[in-house]
Amino acid sequence: MSRPAGRAVLIGLAAAVLLAAPIATLGAISGRAHAGARLAGTVLAVDAQTRSLTVDVYGENGERRAVRVQVPADARVLQSQRAAAPGDFRGAFREIAISLADVRAGDFVVIEMSTDHPEVARLVMVTLRRGAGS
Repeated sequence: MSRPAGRAVLIGLAAAVLLAAPIATLGAISGRAHAGARLAGTVLAVDAQTRSLTVDVYGENGERRAVRVQVPADARVLQSQRAAAPGDFRGAFREIAISLADVRAGDFVVIEMSTDHPEVARLVMVTLRRGAGS
């Protein structure tokens, strides 16, 4: 293997490791999230009465799991929206406060879990609305 080709392989391997590390920490094991974890997935159900979300996430080893997350009244629930024209990345997104009732099945969300309670969210961010995008 020549030096440039060898470097390309090493760079590719390093990139794969760097990209895989955050995904491994997202994990939902047995339908539960880890305290302090960040989950990302598609909302399967919203239960306004119990203030909970059921989210389809990819866990360890790429396994899909339905994770139920409690969303207390003091948790931040936000929607990320494009603020500027495409191609203008200065302040490209803004965060708008919404209610849990505004979150819909099919929305893609990122959830930051409480550091004290593994099944309780401290932040729910809707990053892509169902049917939006390509």
